[in-house]
Amino acid sequence: MLAVLLNKSYFILWIILTPIIPIIFIYRILRGKETYKRINERVGYSFIKKPKKELIWINAVSLGELRSTIPLIRVLIKENYNILITTVTLTSASHVQTIIKEIDNSKIIHQFSPIDHPFSVRIFLNHWKPSCIILIESEIWPNLINHGYKKNIPLVLLQGRIAEKSYKRWLWLNNFSSCLFSKFSIVITQDYINGERFRKLGATNIVKGINLKNFVPAPYMKKNKETEFLSSVNSKNILLFASLHDSIEFEAAITSHQKTKKYIHNLITVIVPRHPDKAKDILYLSKKNNLNTLLRSENHKIDINTDIYIADTIGELGSFFKFADVCFIGGSLSNKGGHNLIEPAKEKCAIIYGPDVRNHQEISDKLLKNNASIQVMNIQELHKEIINLYLNKENIKKLSNLAYNITNELDNSIQVIINKLKPYLMK
Repeated sequence: MLAVLLNKSYFILWIILTPIIPIIFIYRILRGKETYKRINERVGYSFIKKPKKELIWINAVSLGELRSTIPLIRVLIKENYNILITTVTLTSASHVQTIIKEIDNSKIIHQFSPIDHPFSVRIFLNHWKPSCIILIESEIWPNLINHGYKKNIPLVLLQGRIAEKSYKRWLWLNNFSSCLFSKFSIVITQDYINGERFRKLGATNIVKGINLKNFVPAPYMKKNKETEFLSSVNSKNILLFASLHDSIEFEAAITSHQKTKKYIHNLITVIVPRHPDKAKDILYLSKKNNLNTLLRSENHKIDINTDIYIADTIGELGSFFKFADVCFIGGSLSNKGGHNLIEPAKEKCAIIYGPDVRNHQEISDKLLKNNASIQVMNIQELHKEIINLYLNKENIKKLSNLAYNITNELDNSIQVIINKLKPYLMK
């Protein structure tokens, strides 16, 4: 009874919010978070016709989530399915075009994810009529789940992950969560911890410990761009700060460069912000500290005096992992749960990260247990560990080789996932 009441309350809340939704969209457009040319997609409308063949809908919010689905998409296309990919961010939307070209341009359609308004979800589902809905990681949208379930569309949660705070909040709404999560046909989680969380929240058919991100490398530059970059860097030591989120991590990158350069003069620090629009904040901080700084987007050539190189571009992180001696993984000092640790390991880059890696706890534990990565608790420890590595370069090689060997031993589970999904993909 309580679950029904909460479901109705959520439904009614969206109805109440309806008049201000256009205002929210205008605000987001002005802030560069939406594009007015495709705002119709956010409310469920599309100008593209649905393909005649079976269509599988894959919903992924971020670029990382989207890239993790590439092995699955390749297999599904080989089996003659059409794929509808939906994303929320403009960054992921631009990158999806590259993915479409890489895989099969004719069988993949991209749209922006509809908001969870009951009318928008209904319009979207009535237009696309997907034969299966695959939600990636933590995409829990009650109206979407309820409408999909009512239409007898199999619901899959793939790469299932739920943060501890969110998990505890859902536990407070136990009746509601049980009603909602039990509607998933199958939940495939990244690890056993998340599997247990979903079980306690009401999911029934759970497969634990399969992570597609284990098998997708970070995106690379084109070969000529790689050659050009390496030529300009020449023989400099490359220190990488990848996927940085905020001022805490920007400060960590700048001060680490300053302190390390006292010992290692031939050093360049490459900073890749999580979102390219944060580059201006890093540039300001870097110049404030009198560091010679370049933006990659401005195509300036690196020279002997360059201190900081801000890679404010997308789709090139794999190359930076490959070139760097040492990398710090962002989101781990700023309490965002950290980012993919397997990508740098695959490129033989020595890995350092902060205290918060809850999004990748299992692989972090494995790396630390085998002395294949370094975890620091604060910026001071970060400075110390970076300097120690550069003063003892044999440890950089040892660390990177250990991480590479450990990640190469991970099982490729894509076929396991396909076998688990087949009953819900039946044509």
